[in-house]
Amino acid sequence: MIFLDHTAVLALCRGHRLLSGLAVVEVDDLAQRAHVPALCLVAAGLERPGAAAHVGALPGLEFLPLDFAGAAAVEQVVSAGLDWSFGHAVYAASSDPAEGQILTAVPDAYNGTGMWVVDIGKP
Repeated sequence: MIFLDHTAVLALCRGHRLLSGLAVVEVDDLAQRAHVPALCLVAAGLERPGAAAHVGALPGLEFLPLDFAGAAAVEQVVSAGLDWSFGHAVYAASSDPAEGQILTAVPDAYNGTGMWVVDIGKP
């Protein structure tokens, strides 16, 4: 599965070509869509107001809610030193660390998390 963190959401809003290609193709299989964790959407919106409305209309994205178990897991990784804006991406991708890829513009933010991180570069 592919997960977009808030930096990837921001890059998508700015027209990142690879991410735009992922986001505009509607796929029937939800597992094949790019996933956006809710807190990543919030973090992107705080940096660029309107980001949620922008990406919310794209057919190739699936949005992941944050339940109690997720909130507790995010609290744990943030307490260990990870910035809160990356926490939900780590939780989402940790459900299957061998397959879950986090697309990000700041791969160093995930040092020490054990997550599979893909550097999207700058848009």
